[in-house]
Amino acid sequence: MPDKFLLPHTVTIENRNSMSVSGVVQVMVYDEFHIILQTDYGQLIIQGRNLVAGEISSSSNTLKLTGDIESLQYKAKRDKSQGIFSKLLK
Repeated sequence: MPDKFLLPHTVTIENRNSMSVSGVVQVMVYDEFHIILQTDYGQLIIQGRNLVAGEISSSSNTLKLTGDIESLQYKAKRDKSQGIFSKLLK
């Protein structure tokens, strides 16, 4: 049985200058060059120029942003069972 319900996560980009991200749990970093979001599926790192985050909808956990979007990168959610001690004990 899963520990918790995972929020649905989608990313929609329009013309590389408008973006909508659903399933946002937390905005971790925000400036005009980077926005780092936490989702149930790991961190989403958005890089660009003149990035402006709009409001986040608490009902749908959706963030809308504008700016010159240059790249998206996901950092995988770290599996706690794969920590350093479990690797050493194998």
